[in-house]
Amino acid sequence: MSTALVALAAAVLGSGVSLTSVFLTQRGAERGWIREHQRIERHRQEDQVRQWDSRLLEERRAAYSRLHSAARAARDTLAGCMHDLRRADTLEEARKAELDERWNTYVVQHAESHMIVSDAVLPVLGAANGSLRKIYGLVKRLEAGQPRQEENVEELSRQVDELWDRLTDLRDEMRRDLGITARVEPPNR
Repeated sequence: MSTALVALAAAVLGSGVSLTSVFLTQRGAERGWIREHQRIERHRQEDQVRQWDSRLLEERRAAYSRLHSAARAARDTLAGCMHDLRRADTLEEARKAELDERWNTYVVQHAESHMIVSDAVLPVLGAANGSLRKIYGLVKRLEAGQPRQEENVEELSRQVDELWDRLTDLRDEMRRDLGITARVEPPNR
């Protein structure tokens, strides 16, 4: 009887080991399946982030291009106004219409750009915008014959010349933001 009992115990123990082995194999396969699906999901999310970043970069590049073009066109028209005011103390109707059109285009592009420019570009954009607005206001006051104290065509000329630096700074910062130009760190002193 003891042999039968040992055989029965061995059979029960063998069955238990077999069942445990099957259970552990199933659990291992299930964990492997879960890990694989988690890896696939992680890659899918990483791809979505890359696509989003790529689309944002393209949108930013397009917005920067439109903004830069509109700012330069406004600057060129303001410089033309300066020459007209220097020559005739007034603006012709065609120049006024050109100024209004270019200024409105610039204002729209500037407003649009605020929705997409990076934090690094915002201060430089603000400086360029401030200069453009000052010059625009000065042109309008000179053209209307209502300049403020010390406002004249020479002051307008000085401000237009300084505007180039602001627009160049803006262009350079936008290029850095797009990764076209590397950031140059000032030397340590």
